[in-house]
Amino acid sequence: MTVQALDGAAWRVRVVWEPRWRALARRFGGWRRKRKDRDGGPDFPDPGLDLPSGGHHSGGGFFDDLADDLVVGIAIIIGMIVFGLLFWWLLLPLLLLILDVMIVVLLVIAGVVGRVLFRRPWLVEATGPQGGLVTTEVVGWRAALRTRDEIADKLRLGYRPEDVAAAHR
Repeated sequence: MTVQALDGAAWRVRVVWEPRWRALARRFGGWRRKRKDRDGGPDFPDPGLDLPSGGHHSGGGFFDDLADDLVVGIAIIIGMIVFGLLFWWLLLPLLLLILDVMIVVLLVIAGVVGRVLFRRPWLVEATGPQGGLVTTEVVGWRAALRTRDEIADKLRLGYRPEDVAAAHR
């Protein structure tokens, strides 16, 4: 919420949702380092499948079998192209969208559960003109919203930012 102080300064008061990136980067900073390239995996031997050739049919010649095999081969190639295009342009994006939504939902649930179970404090922040910043930590979502409203009211009534911060620590 944005609040107009008596001196005309605009303050933005909010409950901060973002994680503390500096603490996370310090603790889990290794994920940014490039990993050494590994050699390729184990070499798999060629299975060398020998498929039967199918033999000759009675009553037909070489060119009849060749024409049938050619038509079947072209049909298989066209089918593979159609399947590949459908997979690439329809199924893969749909699967990735579903996966993204599931990951976001799981992260939101884990974040809320983590805040509730571990009673991690919410950060209430008031940002003012010329980089003025007032922050306080509050345990509990409802308490954080009440603190946000109290800080906004005090700034609106003309209290100094230092007094507002001292009252909520």
